[in-house]
Amino acid sequence: MRLKELEAVKIIQLALGNKRTLTKTEDELALLLKKRLTKKECKVLNAHVTGTDKNALMEELHLDEEHYEATLAKGIKKLQNETVHADFFRNNTTDD
Repeated sequence: MRLKELEAVKIIQLALGNKRTLTKTEDELALLLKKRLTKKECKVLNAHVTGTDKNALMEELHLDEEHYEATLAKGIKKLQNETVHADFFRNNTTDD
C-alpha cells in the first residue's frame, strides 16, 4: 500500500476520536502508521475507514470474517497504546 493511499487522519481518529488536534501532516502520520502497524492491519484499517468492499479485501488477504475483525481490533488497540498515540500529537520540530 502506498502512503498516499493511506487515510492516516481518518484511521487515527477512528482509534482515538477527535478529542485532540493532530500536529503532524498527513504524510508524517502515514509514515508513523506504516512503522507501527503490519501491512494487513494497515490495509484492513484503511478499508474500514474508506468503506472499501470488505469481502474483496478478505479474499485478497486470505482472511475469514473472524480474522478480519481480529486484525481490525488489533490495529486499533496498537494505536490506542499511549506510547504510540503520543507520537501523533507530539511536534518533533524545533524552533530556532
